[in-house]
Amino acid sequence: MSAVHCWEALRIIGKDLQFRGIKTFLLRCEEDLFVVEGGYQSPPAPTAFTLHYTAEDIENLDDRSGEGTDAPSSVKDFLDLSKILWAMAIYVSGRGTRLLSISNNSGTETMPALEMEYESFHGDHIVEDLTGSAIYELCFHIYKRRAKSPSSHSRYTRFSALSENS
Repeated sequence: MSAVHCWEALRIIGKDLQFRGIKTFLLRCEEDLFVVEGGYQSPPAPTAFTLHYTAEDIENLDDRSGEGTDAPSSVKDFLDLSKILWAMAIYVSGRGTRLLSISNNSGTETMPALEMEYESFHGDHIVEDLTGSAIYELCFHIYKRRAKSPSSHSRYTRFSALSENS
């Protein structure tokens, strides 16, 4: 995925899954492809179909949506799948690891749960399970960290050039 960052791709895929009404999913990140095994029943449920997203598919979906990332000051709804996947991808990449998969099939309708699998620089496989409030807390923490980072703001002042050059 050279043209699109993993976190941006997962945000777009999350929007598409919500649009399609997908409730159960296993999302695998492969070399140049994202593969989603999904279903329309609430987890835990069997996955009825498989979707493949290439870099071109993701760019086309993003162009059709006409909506970029939200402004830092807007109110966030971290129950939105696109924001959850976005935050998880940023969390994993911030640890210097590579995302392998995300699944919500271990949760229930009343207790959401996500399982992340990622690989360390040394090839170690790490699996993390997040439930309910831990998912929200991760999203909130990542969002606040990104909102405070100078690279996430597109606002410039006449002194911006001075601080960038020092």
